[in-house]
Amino acid sequence: MAERKTLWVLAFYQLLASNRSGIFSVYFVLFLVEDKGASIPEGLYLLSAAYVASSLLGPLAGRWSDRLGRRWPFLLFGEAASLPLFLSVPFLPGALLSGGAFIGAEALLAFGSPALNAYVADVTGEGERGFGYGVLSAAGGVGGIVGFLLVGLLVDRFGFPFLFYFVGAVMVGTLSLILLALPNPPAQRSPAPRSLRTLGPLAVLSTTVSLRALGAGAVITFYGTYAYFLGANAFDIALIAVAGLATSALVSVPFGRAVDRIGQFRGMFLGAGVSLVSMILYLEATGWLALVPARVVYVFGFALMNPSMLSWVVRLAPRERRAEYLGFFSLINSTLWSLGPLAGGVALALGGSSGLFLFAVATTASTLVALPILYRRGTRALP
Repeated sequence: MAERKTLWVLAFYQLLASNRSGIFSVYFVLFLVEDKGASIPEGLYLLSAAYVASSLLGPLAGRWSDRLGRRWPFLLFGEAASLPLFLSVPFLPGALLSGGAFIGAEALLAFGSPALNAYVADVTGEGERGFGYGVLSAAGGVGGIVGFLLVGLLVDRFGFPFLFYFVGAVMVGTLSLILLALPNPPAQRSPAPRSLRTLGPLAVLSTTVSLRALGAGAVITFYGTYAYFLGANAFDIALIAVAGLATSALVSVPFGRAVDRIGQFRGMFLGAGVSLVSMILYLEATGWLALVPARVVYVFGFALMNPSMLSWVVRLAPRERRAEYLGFFSLINSTLWSLGPLAGGVALALGGSSGLFLFAVATTASTLVALPILYRRGTRALP
């Protein structure tokens, strides 16, 4: 009973915290372009640098969390340390200084990510991990709906800097929740660090499933800007995001339960297939309204992929090394996703919007093809 209560507290934390990643991936490039004079590729490069810095700290934060046998302090530190930097971004002159502060904030915030995913694993059993991660995704979808509607209205009326003020207010809520409602139980402590060679099987599958993340990162950080130049205003862009978030809120829990039934490999394979369909829809879109079904279909795929991937990592990890394994997975998955805006910026410069979407189609197809090949060659740990 106590574990289930903790899961709901973590879900409420995710409900609040989800606003940051979603809002910034959609609006941050537009903020740099409209307020700081950056070009679209430059904005994508800075956003990519921020997410790469965040990804690189994942294994370190995860290993440290396991060594101390604690999750709570890492969530608290990430929130408290990054808040001042987020609030400073709109006041700094030029795209480079603003982008530098954003990079620092994302890097500090990364200390909490492996701990959060490991915390969910700590309070769920083997047969309900997909459900646990599905609850987090659904909560993030609900929170994101409210956040995007509010930010869309604020930005449309008062300008892009208001998204940072909104995020600051949300982070006061996440800090309060951690301090007042989240338990701080000890986790099983990790022994002396093992060689990274023990992570070989994890590295192979993580790279395979993360190839699609390159294309996804390019598209998710570009579709808001693309919609803007197709005639959408800031609130219209929020509505596109809300369509995806509403889908996530509705399907994440049942899809997570489905992963518990059908197995993690099938969940990843089906999710990659649905994601490929969404990338084709982005490629074929000619008006901003056509981005709505593309976004919805992408969320269907991600709602299958995410609990499948995280559940598989936890299943592979020794109990005392869960945060380290999740951090290492994040290093590969999130870094490739984070390089998506950089690769997308190059594809955009070379081939326009069609070039960017074709790049996303190719990388997603590569995961879909590679997964069964890898499975047939002996990755039998996948149920």
